[in-house]
Amino acid sequence: MVWLVSLLMLAVSGFGITLEEALDLAVRKNPEIRALESEIRRFDGLERAAYAFPNPELDFESGFIATDRFGRPEGRVLYLLELSQPVPLWGVREKGRAVVREEREAFLREVEARKREILGEVYRAFYEALFRKEVVRIWEENLRTAEEVEEFVERSYDLGEATLLELLRARRERDLAEVRLRIARAELETALQDLSRLLNTEVEDVEGDLEGVRDIREVDLEDLPSVVALKRRIKAVERDIELQRALARPTLDAGFQIEDSEEGYYGLRATFRVGLPVFYRRQGEILERIALKEALKSRLEGEVLRIDTRLRSIRIRFSALLKELRRIEERVIPRAEEELKLALRSYRLRAITLLELSDVRRRYYDLLITRAEILRNIHSVYADFIAIGGVER
Repeated sequence: MVWLVSLLMLAVSGFGITLEEALDLAVRKNPEIRALESEIRRFDGLERAAYAFPNPELDFESGFIATDRFGRPEGRVLYLLELSQPVPLWGVREKGRAVVREEREAFLREVEARKREILGEVYRAFYEALFRKEVVRIWEENLRTAEEVEEFVERSYDLGEATLLELLRARRERDLAEVRLRIARAELETALQDLSRLLNTEVEDVEGDLEGVRDIREVDLEDLPSVVALKRRIKAVERDIELQRALARPTLDAGFQIEDSEEGYYGLRATFRVGLPVFYRRQGEILERIALKEALKSRLEGEVLRIDTRLRSIRIRFSALLKELRRIEERVIPRAEEELKLALRSYRLRAITLLELSDVRRRYYDLLITRAEILRNIHSVYADFIAIGGVER
């Protein structure tokens, strides 16, 4: 049974991580996302503090009421005990809790906005690794072709049908193909390390289809997380203005006093204190909130304009890249493939030189790299679409 489990683990380890697995890992293990989600819990304490009933206040006084001619206390000690309870009026507790709830909703949308930005980074890093993997595959194919040409030239040279110059050129082309392949593998390793950092997990390989291009759908700007977050911030400020106006109204403290009298008995009496708003109480706080509300409204307008402009740019770039991809796949690459096949046959028949074959082969594989780069750029544009909130997760 142990050998079966080991075999299964070995088989699983042979496959790379998929895009869906990468996105799921980012949501669960990315340090920044985890930190933001943990920070949300602080609003539980803020809401409890805002709705909590004020604590009562206890005052105790003791001392002599007279002194002798030398300034020393004389007579009996008197005591005074007072318990006072602030009474919240004008819905202060409910208004305070409403402020915290709106701030919580705003923060949740900000967390969602940042989460989508991180997922956009993960998407871009994943397809960067997939692109680098495709580049490795292309240069591996290029190396195999260079080795086949080198073997053919060596046989021809042994038979006296090729010159030493051709043999040296064939070997140089094979060496250059090896260099390109080693560089591509190093760049793939770097891309995998970047993806591992975002996922907080070691990624050894990726699996997916570089050609799997997704459509950019229409989105409602008003529903995007960054826009909704600003709307919630404005509501929180409006609730705070209501709270400040309630705090500016008269306050009430109720309680009782126990006082020791000179006759030797204790007196009990109820107390009420009313705080009257004078000298423009809370006006500074209210004016500050009003100014903040206007600033947030301007920020909201700017955010909608920024996202709308960015979406237009994304759609323009996405459409242009798709158009170029279709053109290169339907017209350019098929002709280049036929040209390379013809060049290989022609060289074996000595109809063209090795220099001409090398030029055809180089242009063909450079064309494959160009196609992969266009696909990489398409996915990079889609990553920008994810980052602004165009894809929910």
